[in-house]
Parts: sequence; C-alpha cells; structure tokens
Amino acid sequence: MASPRRGLRRDLGKRLRELRLQAGISSQEALAHRAGMHRTYIGRLERGESGVTVDTLATILAAMDVTLSKFFRVFDRPLRTRTPRQRE
Repeated sequence: MASPRRGLRRDLGKRLRELRLQAGISSQEALAHRAGMHRTYIGRLERGESGVTVDTLATILAAMDVTLSKFFRVFDRPLRTRTPRQRE
C-alpha cells in the first residue's frame, strides 16, 4: 500500500501534467526549458517520484502562466500525512 506522502506526490504530479497539457505544452522537456530546469526533474515530479518546494512549484507554474491558487484548487479536502518524526 502506498504511503499518504507518496499518494500526495502522485496527485500533485498528475495535476502538474494535466495543467501542462492544458497550457499546450506537449512535452516535459519543453516545460523544463521554459522553467529553467532539467527535463528529468519535471518527469520525476509528474510521476510523483520527487517532492517539490513551493518556490520551485511556483517557478514551474509561472512557466505555464498558471497561479498557485489554480494549481491547488482541486485539492479541496484536508489531507492528513505523517511527518518523518511521527511514529506509527
């Protein structure tokens, strides 16, 4: 079973890909170029394999002319994830 954090990363990646395609940017490489990042990093984000800071996310979204509020709009329910310090 996937951890809550992994599920959140996957959801964020799916949303990023959705908005990239809506913006008419057909490839991860093109988005990476616009955002000044490496294409493999964009791919890892879209697959939910990497976390992202708000600053980096804002840079990527700006390259697509998308606001943070638009990005997070679909996340309308509270999410409960574990921090690394919490024990099971």
